[in-house]
Amino acid sequence: MFLFTVVLLPVLSGAGLAADEPTYWRTDPVTGQQLQCKKCPPGTRLGAHCTSSRETDCLPCGPGLFTEFWNYIPDCLRCDACSDHQQVVRPCNGTVNTVCGCEAGFYWDQHFCRRHSECKPGHGVKASGTPHRDTVCELCAGGHFADVRKTHAACVTHSACKTGEQLVLPGSRWHDNVCATCDQLTLKELVDLFEPVLSGLQIQYGTPIEHLKKLVNRRLRRKRFGKRAALRRAEGPVQWLQLWNDKMPEEAPLNLLSIYPSYLLADRIAHKILRFQHHCNSTALLTL
Repeated sequence: MFLFTVVLLPVLSGAGLAADEPTYWRTDPVTGQQLQCKKCPPGTRLGAHCTSSRETDCLPCGPGLFTEFWNYIPDCLRCDACSDHQQVVRPCNGTVNTVCGCEAGFYWDQHFCRRHSECKPGHGVKASGTPHRDTVCELCAGGHFADVRKTHAACVTHSACKTGEQLVLPGSRWHDNVCATCDQLTLKELVDLFEPVLSGLQIQYGTPIEHLKKLVNRRLRRKRFGKRAALRRAEGPVQWLQLWNDKMPEEAPLNLLSIYPSYLLADRIAHKILRFQHHCNSTALLTL
């Protein structure tokens, strides 16, 4: 009789199991017999092992918990929470864990979401960043520029001056051509034309744009009066900047070394404006 029971128990414990249902084997702690038990489906956990007279008892996972595979574990797994700069792509639903993805402007790199790199001045975006890849930058070729005011701008061709416009300042790798007509002869209009260039200087060197406009205007006034301009030239650029900076509001002090490149381009802008004005005045005289 005992031999009959040993042979029959595996048959009884496996009865009613579908051929494709996952199972596991366990030893009955009371009888010492090997039992083939049914695993719990995804979304549930083991409540009680099977016996020779009862199938496996499975319990559903509660909120914030899941099991993704057939199992016989006593506790469901806790759903993951998205970390910094991540967003939920697919929420945890009991049978699958939370799926997270990087927020816009970030990409996945070695277990962290990192911000897409910004191209350096003179470089444009060759390939935009994705959730899985950083931005790829390239040096703009001659005759092309990437607008430094835009963090992810591609290299584009310099704009051609329209009919009636003259080229005042040739474009560089980080700003477009600056064109104007002789009707735009007031200093304010001309300085405003250079707003994109001055904005680029502000981004690159941190010099406030209002400071840069005042710098250009002061250079224009100095250059238009020969004697005073000669005195300023004799002082040298650093001394001139120090005198100019001393007159600025105390709440906006400047680092002279940081604005020196801005000074050089502001001086060049003033020189280009004066040349353009001279060209327009000469053209007007010829048409009289």
